Amino acid sequence: MGNIKLKNLAFSYNDTNQVFKEVNFTLRKDKTLSIIGPSCSGKTTLLKILNGELEYKGEVIINGVLVNSDNFDALRKCIAVVFKDTLLLADTVEDELKYPLENMNLSPGEIRKRMNEINEYFGINKILKKRINSLSLNDQTLVKILSYAIMNPSYLALDDLLIDLNLRTKILLLNYLNTKHITLINVTTNMEDVLYTDYILCLYDGINALDGKTLDVLQNEKILKRLGFDLPFMIDLSIQLQLYDLINRNYLNMEDLVKNLWK
Repeated sequence: MGNIKLKNLAFSYNDTNQVFKEVNFTLRKDKTLSIIGPSCSGKTTLLKILNGELEYKGEVIINGVLVNSDNFDALRKCIAVVFKDTLLLADTVEDELKYPLENMNLSPGEIRKRMNEINEYFGINKILKKRINSLSLNDQTLVKILSYAIMNPSYLALDDLLIDLNLRTKILLLNYLNTKHITLINVTTNMEDVLYTDYILCLYDGINALDGKTLDVLQNEKILKRLGFDLPFMIDLSIQLQLYDLINRNYLNMEDLVKNLWK
């Protein structure tokens, strides 16, 4: 089974600005991840390291292979990183989605197949011919993400982009990635979005201050609040109801919580 492993990762922009002192973490291929942390804690910097943009100390291991300058071009096919400021290059949605597939030298038949798969999930036929700058923020963000997801990488890392999607589009995207076996790495400033992933990595003061299964990390209410994070609404509500002995565990959605309360 593949994974991404960070081992003794250290990075500084200069001698006085150390971002990472020692970060150690392993993400299994079949587990999704949210990366959180206060401003300037290194969330985007970590994605730039995974994207090969920055030199660092320590080790980054992808699918069992130690990343270095000789093999990075081959390994980067495993991971696609989409930044907040990633530019859309084409005029129309159709051209934007076809562009990376044509660069992969895929056959016209394979390109049609992948475009049809995207349309089947997201119903984008109505916007295919539209100019990208005429789209809503939701649709522009979706097209930006899909222009990378359509290449079927093993990992797709998003730099605080889910926050720009409405709930319906967000759920469709997560289901699509799951069916294509694309592992999501989600940098986020929206604590509600961490509930969509299996694990959380919390960066603080150059280290991973908290990491583990999502619900386990969210149990550390005092630490998270000290770091400036509000708990997701459902987790916060669950904790309050447990104080009154009305429930005995945390719930991720209102429907399950209500069913338990009305047993």
